[in-house]
Amino acid sequence: MLSLRYALVLFVAYFLLFCLYYRFYFRPRLYLLLLSEPAYMDHYVDRLPHICDRPDERLGMVEFMLAKRKQFVRCLRHFVFAATAAYAALLILGATA
Repeated sequence: MLSLRYALVLFVAYFLLFCLYYRFYFRPRLYLLLLSEPAYMDHYVDRLPHICDRPDERLGMVEFMLAKRKQFVRCLRHFVFAATAAYAALLILGATA
């Protein structure tokens, strides 16, 4: 039988893990999610100092930033899946013990 205390402690740990992830990993990289909007991408790339001198590198920079965004979203999905799977597994193990 699953105790309420165990379930609450596990949920608080799960919540704190997400808070730490948001604070130290997600929040500083939030701009990567905004890069899917063309206006934000243009604004971001235009603010880079070396793009003003070499406009021919603009397309390469856009591709690089979109690849960086894709990797960030992939890591985000992996983290959410792994944390939720671990939480569910620990709940199931606590229920059987």
